[in-house]
Amino acid sequence: MDIAAPEDFMPHRYQLLPFRFERVDSNQCLLINEVGEYCYLNTQELEMLVDGTLATDSPAFEKLQSKSFVYTDHNNYVLRTFCAQYRARKSFLFEGPALHIFVLTLRCENSCEYCQVTRRSPNAGQYDMPEETAKQSVYRMFESPAHALTIEFQGGEPLLVFDLLKYIVELSVELNQHHHKILQFVVATSLQNIDDPMLQFFRQHNVHISTSMDGPQWLHEHNRPNHASDSYSQAVNGIKAARKILGHDKIAGMTTITRSSLAMPHAIVNEYVKLGFHSIFLRPLNMYGFAVKKESKVGYSAHEFNSFYEKALDYIIELNQQGYHLEEVNASLALNNILTPKASGFVDMRSPCGDGTGVLVYNYDGQVYPSDESRMLVEMGDDSLALGSVKSTYRELMTAKPLQTILQSGVAEALPGCSHCAYLPYCGSNPVQNYSRYGNMVGHRATNAFCQKQKFLYQDLFKRLEDPACRDIFYTWLPKNQYHPAREVVHA
Repeated sequence: MDIAAPEDFMPHRYQLLPFRFERVDSNQCLLINEVGEYCYLNTQELEMLVDGTLATDSPAFEKLQSKSFVYTDHNNYVLRTFCAQYRARKSFLFEGPALHIFVLTLRCENSCEYCQVTRRSPNAGQYDMPEETAKQSVYRMFESPAHALTIEFQGGEPLLVFDLLKYIVELSVELNQHHHKILQFVVATSLQNIDDPMLQFFRQHNVHISTSMDGPQWLHEHNRPNHASDSYSQAVNGIKAARKILGHDKIAGMTTITRSSLAMPHAIVNEYVKLGFHSIFLRPLNMYGFAVKKESKVGYSAHEFNSFYEKALDYIIELNQQGYHLEEVNASLALNNILTPKASGFVDMRSPCGDGTGVLVYNYDGQVYPSDESRMLVEMGDDSLALGSVKSTYRELMTAKPLQTILQSGVAEALPGCSHCAYLPYCGSNPVQNYSRYGNMVGHRATNAFCQKQKFLYQDLFKRLEDPACRDIFYTWLPKNQYHPAREVVHA
């Protein structure tokens, strides 16, 4: 009996699936395909791959085929897998807005350096959302086809109108007996007005708290002053009270990085460790609305932020290595894009963009916006991105001309500077920020601060992923239901 040689069963030709690449050094390239899979090739292997001469029995080809970079006529399973992965990555397009932000009031007791809205005094009740507006907003929210809804309460200080917040939660729970959606409630608060009845209500309805903690006491009170000069102690007391009733996992902290923060990466991180947090969001300034007037005082360049962030992340990783678990949220979101097949839940890292398609904002005055940033533009006298009022139907809001304009510039794959970027599958176009900063929704990637920060973040993370010890820490930052995918070997 004649037996064919093994090479007779090997494919001799292959087809490329879409990918982009970036040169890491003079002889190594990072390849990332449309579904976010990545691998490293040396320059010769990359040239052979593109020329169609890469040996199909080589380790490099086997790696590329397993990660959906190439397929052959003998193995179209790879092509089918690629299509399924792409559909999963873009699954948010079929869901509709899942994040619904209710701006309950503009009243606030703080005078934050970087505030994006013109905050109003605690007694200015005319800047509260009327109950009828709140009811109509809830009705609009349930018209979204999304199966899971996150209801986020913002201000001002939303706890100054706790009765309204309570009304919206209870109405949502009541209506959900018919709609059967998964509801998640989040309140963004300084915690200065929190009390036991509020916390008991939050416990009953599984409400999560997002609060600001900008660092050591002097920095927090410098960035977030109040009339009594005790915003830090009130925040700390609020955190302790909330944890006592809700538990540690229901309270998340974020720090907004100002110019005063840049020299203090270790001190800021240490404050979060001292307060017992296990995640920290090192959030760069977003210069929208009223905050633009303070930019010369609190702002900085993308390079300055990246330098700060690198030092802070170095220290966070060091603390993890010493046994204290602390995640950084920017990195966690990016790592989820790199290391898992899940669609991004973060609207700034989507293409098409998540403005309107992923989030709707119901302002206290009844106007509906496609993002919190577009609401901030009203502070600069520009209301052009309003989609309509809460009395409009969901269909009217989603087909409004401003949203069409946003989406025309919201597909990163079609934008100059984005279309050929290796990190495109992990990123988004951010048209509203471009409009606010540069006067048009496309922007210029070479000078775009958002682009510079995002690109630096991904370049930095890929370098760190080469270190097995660092990689093991990063896997602990992923959602707990994610398995650990095969780990890329960088240097063969």
